[in-house]
Amino acid sequence: MSLTKAERTIILSMWGKISTQADAIGTEALERLFASFPQTKTYFPHFELRAGSAHLRAHGAKVVAALGDAVRSLDDVAGALSRLSELHAYILRVDPVNFKLLSHCLLVTLACHHPTEFTPAVHASLDKTFQSFPTTKTYFPHFDLSPGSAQVKAHGKKVADALTTAVAHLDDLPGALSALSDLHAYKLRVDPVNFKLLSHCLLVTLACHHPTEFTPAVHASLDKFFTAVSTVLTSKYR
Repeated sequence: MSLTKAERTIILSMWGKISTQADAIGTEALERLFASFPQTKTYFPHFELRAGSAHLRAHGAKVVAALGDAVRSLDDVAGALSRLSELHAYILRVDPVNFKLLSHCLLVTLACHHPTEFTPAVHASLDKTFQSFPTTKTYFPHFDLSPGSAQVKAHGKKVADALTTAVAHLDDLPGALSALSDLHAYKLRVDPVNFKLLSHCLLVTLACHHPTEFTPAVHASLDKFFTAVSTVLTSKYR
């Protein structure tokens, strides 16, 4: 993992605030994980998984403590987490994809707890540890990609308008988004994975703008909606 000096400063600064809320943040991240990705519950058959249970609080604190170890060892994360890696790989046999799901839920949780401080730069720095997806810039070579540029605002409005159309046609997403699907598949040739990346960023943005309303249930519902939209937009690739 390569971090710039600025990214290190951001991570250390944010972690100073996060560490004082380790129990709450870890617990909420797990609640979001189980609500949005219920298949992850299979690794916790002996846990009481109701919101705020003692099991969730204890394991949530362990998760944040492990991340704290990583933050304190940014030059040797592999060494700091070696035993934890062996535990999850050889004993618990956790599917690696679950770490990405938990990372997503942690970022949303942090955005809810620190909405004013969770800027794109903070999002990018934390996401790089646990700029978020600079490869997506290749689809916008003619854009001024500086924050708040007219082109970014205009395209952001297009994205929001398309989602509004989808919300208005929940019973027929394929029909409502057919033209957009054709455009991205046949003309723009956008790699389907980018729809998932955008969905992640949309959820984090919504958490920042509506922290008190972005409960695990809301998170799970919106994630399900964005997944449905992404599925429709990538259907023409098959």
